Amino acid sequence: MTAQNKPQAFQVNSTEGRAYWGMGILWIMLATAEDTDGQYSCIEELIPQGPAAPDHIHEAADETFYIMEGEATFFVEDQPIKATAGSFVSIPRGTKHAFQIDSETVRLLNTYVPAGFEYTIMATTVPAEARTLPPTVSFPNQEQVSQALEQVIQKYPAAKTNFLQSFVS
Repeated sequence: MTAQNKPQAFQVNSTEGRAYWGMGILWIMLATAEDTDGQYSCIEELIPQGPAAPDHIHEAADETFYIMEGEATFFVEDQPIKATAGSFVSIPRGTKHAFQIDSETVRLLNTYVPAGFEYTIMATTVPAEARTLPPTVSFPNQEQVSQALEQVIQKYPAAKTNFLQSFVS
């Protein structure tokens, strides 16, 4: 990294970050590849009770979760990890994982190192009209999603995952 492309300090809060609705989740982009020169991304999420992410693997990115409110159970290589407010869960790249929300809702911070996966979310969701759980929104059609994902993965290889296949097929 040269001085020219060194990330600059910045500040954003959850009322300012770009917000999206999709898959029943409110996603708020706090740090993207643009902000961090691709080093990491950070997303605040509000997720309702129930299954939140099916089994999936991020081949090119490490993922972390910090639970701010609520309770969730993560399944890492099929082993359950109970996480409550204040818990930090780290998932190394190449590790199969899934999670469910055990409380009415969970508010968490989700990071990816390196950045890129956030663009998958932005490409497959709709801009949120409020900082709330989404109403029932129509998901973009399969062809639009596939094209958007191809473009994202070309630019950000760390975005590649099998996570969205269960939502878009």
